[in-house]
Amino acid sequence: MFPQLLPYLADNEKASDYFEIQRWPNGVVCPYCQGQEIEQRERSENGLQRYSCRLCAKAKGQQYRMFTVWSESIYEKSKLSPTLWLWVIACWQIKLNSSEIALAVGINEQSAARCVNLLDGSVYESHHLDPERQLSGQVEADECYQTAGHKGQPRRVADEERPGRRRVLKRRGRATAQQGRPPILGLVQRPDRTDKEEQAVAEIYLEVLPNVQTETIKPIILAKVQTDSQLLTDEYAIYNFTDQAGYDHRTVNHGQGEYARLDPDGTVVHCNTIEGVWTGLRTFLRRFAGVSQKFLHLRVARYEFLHNHRHLDLLQLFQSALQHSFRATAGYWRQMVKKHRRIPLTLCYR
Repeated sequence: MFPQLLPYLADNEKASDYFEIQRWPNGVVCPYCQGQEIEQRERSENGLQRYSCRLCAKAKGQQYRMFTVWSESIYEKSKLSPTLWLWVIACWQIKLNSSEIALAVGINEQSAARCVNLLDGSVYESHHLDPERQLSGQVEADECYQTAGHKGQPRRVADEERPGRRRVLKRRGRATAQQGRPPILGLVQRPDRTDKEEQAVAEIYLEVLPNVQTETIKPIILAKVQTDSQLLTDEYAIYNFTDQAGYDHRTVNHGQGEYARLDPDGTVVHCNTIEGVWTGLRTFLRRFAGVSQKFLHLRVARYEFLHNHRHLDLLQLFQSALQHSFRATAGYWRQMVKKHRRIPLTLCYR
């Protein structure tokens, strides 16, 4: 644990103040109307500072319109204290699973799983789905296949009228989500190592797909890769559309034993960068001892976020994760909870 956080981990009031600094660095703002006519009130039992917005109170004809730093965020319905949440986020960023977080923080596994899914969902919404995030320059594209069935969902298995999958050697080759091996499309932007001012980090974008077909991957590549970029792939036919889409498409022929090539213009054509990403992703997913398809996109989004921010130190990564968690609205999560009172809090972004 980094020492800068130690003063906030023993007192709920200090932890609440730290949440406020990260959410409102320029002063408290009403999360409902974004107004600044704020009146400070008493603290709640868990140490959260209460505020009242005069504009919202006047609009609703009430005397007060109360809110805290957790209002309109993924933490709003949480019963954990602010100090426990700080511990959870610190464990989350070092890639621990829910069982390990529960043991480290001292909470039950159900609460830890709920916290992990909320944090994974927040970076899925605020980082993965960010429409302004695009890759450019030299971009490698490839796909991998992750074994993920319906773990912990016996009714889903029964509905498909098939026996549960036994633990056997992983099959090779291409598959679909229906077959229990959903594909993951990976895009990685090679870092510009000639620019010493820029961090040499390979920006990645990972998308869990039901299958790998041209009509499935085409809108993703067109939306996430700038059209004047170099797109480096293998010779899988699903990428052929990029030749007419404005990309400088270059391929390596793995079937003939070609894995890297130096073109006359100096371009090094290979997909080794994205292959390294797959190695890291599989190592990360192995921590969960099997992942359900329902949660796979959340786990992949967590790995994507941590990989793209690995140039930060632990404290900067912690602050970035906390700020991204406040950018997520969790509106769909609240809608699902209202509709299905006992639904697992992991369907919030599906």
